[in-house]
Amino acid sequence: MPAAVKAGTTLALRTPGVANRRAGVENPRMRRAALFAVLLALPACWSSRAFTPRERVDAQGPGGVPAALYAVPAAEPGAPSTAEVRVWSHGARARFTDDDREITELHVGFELENNGAAPLRLDAEGIVCEELLLDSLLQPALKPVRVQGDGAAAPGQTARVDLLFEPATDKPRDIDSFRVRFIVRDGERAALQQVVPFGPWTQGLDDPYWRGGYAFGWGPGCGPGWGAAWGPGWGWGSGWHYGPGPRAGWYGW
Repeated sequence: MPAAVKAGTTLALRTPGVANRRAGVENPRMRRAALFAVLLALPACWSSRAFTPRERVDAQGPGGVPAALYAVPAAEPGAPSTAEVRVWSHGARARFTDDDREITELHVGFELENNGAAPLRLDAEGIVCEELLLDSLLQPALKPVRVQGDGAAAPGQTARVDLLFEPATDKPRDIDSFRVRFIVRDGERAALQQVVPFGPWTQGLDDPYWRGGYAFGWGPGCGPGWGAAWGPGWGWGSGWHYGPGPRAGWYGW
């Protein structure tokens, strides 16, 4: 038999239905809060960073990205130049490797246009990323971890070389600035030795090249790329979005 209840005692009765309904209200709220925290963290961890040359930005690379332009001196003193080099960057981005390491890849691209009579070659093995600043700390010089193209430009041809460097960080936003050193050779002669300084790209969001970048925003949605928003959704929407950042498919490989 049930134990006797002392007179004057008030019993608080809780039914399973009430408890379940309460849990059904609280759990979705908790799940939404947790999901929102994750969405906010993703852009911070995976945000890309755009870079542009800090000098001689008189040309464009593939897709319209700003590029530095350098004339290759002719072999004969006083003769007009018949070749030029365009140098650009598609920026830095974070990604996971096949063995689940999170790394940052920094891209630099070259085009060697040869309108002369002798073959020219961009010395890909001699390209170095130096004066790299990570969160204001100077880093050792880096050799590329990946090279696409051999840099050989026959007369009347244009050679393209794309390189990837791996700075010692998993956050692209840690990269403050860097410079790239390269050599163009005419046979064994060093026809051009040049250093190209790069800094963060600070053009406004209306720039046609960068406005389709990875982005996140507050509002009913965001532009193409990573997104987090108050309201209906993840991904596409009409809300304000924050950029700039490299577009998807930045290398064209």
